[in-house]
Amino acid sequence: MDIGLHCRHEAQFYSSDSVFVESLAGFIASALKSQNSAIVVATKSHRESLIGKLTAEGFDLDAAIGEGMYISLDAAQTLSTIMVNGELDRLRFFESLGGFIEKAAKAAKTEHPRVAICGEGVGLLCADGNLNAAIRIEQVVNDLAASHEVEIMCAYPLDCFQDEGSDAYRRICAEHTAVYSG
Repeated sequence: MDIGLHCRHEAQFYSSDSVFVESLAGFIASALKSQNSAIVVATKSHRESLIGKLTAEGFDLDAAIGEGMYISLDAAQTLSTIMVNGELDRLRFFESLGGFIEKAAKAAKTEHPRVAICGEGVGLLCADGNLNAAIRIEQVVNDLAASHEVEIMCAYPLDCFQDEGSDAYRRICAEHTAVYSG
């Protein structure tokens, strides 16, 4: 794994939507509290639950969205822009996500901005049985992290895996700096 010295590229394996949203809210809240920006690539229901949770915690997401500090993208739609025939198109990935990272980094209100990115697209790929594409995205994310100041959390539903000892689970864990399960 080749990522920046100060980068986090974590995997969150979740057993329920509420566990995922709780973890996601903590990850995004931490970034926003430190005046950094956040990009959320998730399903509509998870994005809506996250907005509700962050708003209840006192975050002014309308202002953060308006300032470009909070960018919310649909996971399936984002996958459709970076995938070609079930395979990741590396150039499309960097053009798409790179543009959002640059925009978010410029909007941050800290001297050394970092962008928190949560991606659920890899979990959607696994749920569809396309583990190889998910792992390829994880590898390209490591390349992205080597050249950008980012903190990344990738989300996978646990029910996509037979068990935590499966080959698929181990291959995904190997692409991350930390792994959480709940």
